[in-house]
Amino acid sequence: MEQQIITIGQVTYELQRVFQGTRPLSELMAERLAQNIPMAQSIDGDHGHGV
Repeated sequence: MEQQIITIGQVTYELQRVFQGTRPLSELMAERLAQNIPMAQSIDGDHGHGV
């Protein structure tokens, strides 16, 4: 279980995540991080407009 507290202005939110399954939390976190990494763009192969 993961718990997080977020305060925005005068409101405080308490978030709790519960993970189910056989995969360890470290593996789930690594997969989530990999999904958020933007695709690398080629510098010399781009045919778009440059500055």
